[in-house]
Formats: sequence, C-alpha cells, structure tokens
Amino acid sequence: AIASAAAIGRRYAELAGATADAAVTAAEVAERAAAGEPLASRVWQEAVEALADGLATGQALFDVATIVLGGGLAQAGDRLFTPLRAALHERMTFHREPRLVPAALGDEAGCLGAALLALDAMGVRDQQEMR
Repeated sequence: AIASAAAIGRRYAELAGATADAAVTAAEVAERAAAGEPLASRVWQEAVEALADGLATGQALFDVATIVLGGGLAQAGDRLFTPLRAALHERMTFHREPRLVPAALGDEAGCLGAALLALDAMGVRDQQEMR
C-alpha cells in the first residue's frame, strides 16, 4: 500500500495535486528524488521507511540470511537498495541483519511462477521429468 511501485506513483501524484492523466511512475519519482526534488524525495523516503519496517518485522519473525526483492520497485537498483539497507540497518537490534538482493528474474518472477504452477497442476512438468 505504501512501498509498491504503483503506490509511490499514486502518492506523488496525490501530493503534487496531479490529475489521473498526469500519472507519475515510481521510476520517475526515484529520478526526481535523485535530482533533489523535495516532494519526490519525501515520497521516496516514506516508501523506503515503510518497506524497511516491513522487512524488519519479517526478519524478527523468520531470521533469514537473505531477502530477495523483486518487482518493479527493485528495478530502481541502488536508488532503492542503498537507502533501504541503511534504513533496515537502523532497525536491527539483536537480530541478524539480512543481505538484501534484487531478484534475478526481476518483475517476471511472478509470471514464471504462475506458469510453473499451471504446468504442475496439469501434470506437464511431471511428464517431462520422466523422459
């Protein structure tokens, strides 16, 4: 609701008073924040902080060594990962600090996973493995 690519674009447009016709993407917000635009920086920082809160909670519950972030937001690269690592570091107390890495499949992971589930449901993957 706060840290997705779509939410970042909506939040920026809402605060800027933009109409639906003037939609701004998360990538554009990230670029504007990197260029020093105060509103974009605020929206980007809010998203990073919200994501860090969620990851810290997950880490407290599951204590994983690595967290893999995918989707459109992860495509921001260091513009996301650098401040996110710092924000997550601030939240870690006695818990192990996880490594944050981008998903190797980017924003296609969900589609590929759904396709594999469909193949499994149809028994296609089992047939191929038997060959």
